[in-house]
Amino acid sequence: MIRQKLAQLLLVVAALCFFTSLARAQGIRVFVMGDASFLKNERFFLASGERFRSNYASGGKITLGGEFSPAKVWGLEGSYSYGRNNLRVTDLSASQTLGYGVNFHRVSANLVVHSPISFLGVEPYATGGVEYDHLGPTSQAKTLAFTQGFTEQLVRLGASNKVGFNYGAGAEWSFFPTLALRLDLRDHVTGSPTYGLASSRFPISGVAHDVELSAGLVFHIGR
Repeated sequence: MIRQKLAQLLLVVAALCFFTSLARAQGIRVFVMGDASFLKNERFFLASGERFRSNYASGGKITLGGEFSPAKVWGLEGSYSYGRNNLRVTDLSASQTLGYGVNFHRVSANLVVHSPISFLGVEPYATGGVEYDHLGPTSQAKTLAFTQGFTEQLVRLGASNKVGFNYGAGAEWSFFPTLALRLDLRDHVTGSPTYGLASSRFPISGVAHDVELSAGLVFHIGR
């Protein structure tokens, strides 16, 4: 019994030592980014016998994430982003625009490929992956749609959930051994959100592109 417990203890200690050395040898990145978001999804459509245009205002997000690098040149990244892009709907015949606030949540999983060579401390990288987006109208937006209308109709706005993908590139500048500045540009591609509205009330389709330019700090562990 004592030998068995001692063997189990040695296995636990060996596993801890192994994974600790593995993390140090392979590296972990933890980052926080501020994002400028340009959601491109302009659509023209007919509703209630009138011609409308819908598009989105530019917005901002904050992104928190981490990357585990089994090798120097590639890693697996996970991140969460939160921010806002307001939906704008314009009655073209009356030249009247109503804005509806939309809160944006995103969870993404990416593969990151790093350059094996840095230039003056700057390390480029490329990335691509999949994502899940939740676009939820604010309480004010729901009240506006229910009291003043949406495309001249009183409606109940709901959330839109979209699965998409993203791709992009960036660079890190290491100004301390464990701290770096990161600049990142990505295109997030999903289907056009319709907020639970019937096609007779919001007849849009196609692809939405959320182009985001991000800057922030990266903390390196085990490099």
